[in-house]
Amino acid sequence: MFGSLFCVSVPMVMWHIYGWAVPVVILAVLYGFRWKAGMWSNCLSLGAVLFSALVAVGWWENLAYLIGTNVPLLLFFADCIAVWGLFLVTFGLLDLAMRFLSTIKVKYADMVENVGNGIVLFLLFLALYGFFRFAEELGPVGEHANVSVQADTVPIQMLRILSAGNLAGFTHVNQFDGDGKFRELQLKRRQALMLNVMTGEGVIAGLQGKDEMAEKIK
Repeated sequence: MFGSLFCVSVPMVMWHIYGWAVPVVILAVLYGFRWKAGMWSNCLSLGAVLFSALVAVGWWENLAYLIGTNVPLLLFFADCIAVWGLFLVTFGLLDLAMRFLSTIKVKYADMVENVGNGIVLFLLFLALYGFFRFAEELGPVGEHANVSVQADTVPIQMLRILSAGNLAGFTHVNQFDGDGKFRELQLKRRQALMLNVMTGEGVIAGLQGKDEMAEKIK
């Protein structure tokens, strides 16, 4: 009886640690390293993060297709490389541009500065963690064949709504995940990666894509 009550597995423990550690670390890093930057600088950073995330979400499929078809060995990692690469490059360029465009640090009253800075940092945390939750779907980690598709996360739902509404094009609506198959397709990709690792010649060979796999996505 007591054995069943306290029956836990190492993967389950690691999964819960991972689920709590990531948001806590992001929150601690932001408040620890960005508090002294001030509300104005953090507002600029929030805008840069949000815009960079939109660029990454809007163009990662094109870049992943280019990587997967031209470098088949990176086929299973193309999505992850594309979305994080676009996000980091865009954010780096925007951050650099804002440093030149906004050379004066705006100072607010102490109460406004402290309260506003705390709110902006929390919004920055939500933006970063939300993008992380989205990009996690594209990660290069395999999945077992018997796993079923889970419900859409909040970031996926928000991107689907915004891309068809406020962020839609003026002449053409290109809705994100209009068919609602984003998580299903990414699950199949991770399951294919797991199968390839289990049946391939060694772990390294299993992590690598092949020319015939790349031909299928062409």
